Amino acid sequence: MAETPRRQEGLQRVQIGLTGLAGVVLLVGLANIVIEKARMDDAALPPPVVPTLTQNAVSAKDPLAELGVQPSAEQAPIVPDLQPDPNIRSRDSAPQQR
Repeated sequence: MAETPRRQEGLQRVQIGLTGLAGVVLLVGLANIVIEKARMDDAALPPPVVPTLTQNAVSAKDPLAELGVQPSAEQAPIVPDLQPDPNIRSRDSAPQQR
């Protein structure tokens, strides 16, 4: 009679292990079905359209302008503060020394 509880305990452990293994197999099978369905849906879609370059497009030679970090050579703005004032007729005189 001493072996009966041990035997029941062993059978219970085997049942739990087999149940866990069956659960893992079911999860892997479900994941495989989902992945296959996604592949079929992707195959049905047309390939993406690549836009063509126009005259106003930034050339690939200037990657910073392409990212928008700096303006391209064609788009370089003129800063009005750096332009000379047209109302000034002569330069300022040198500071006088004492």
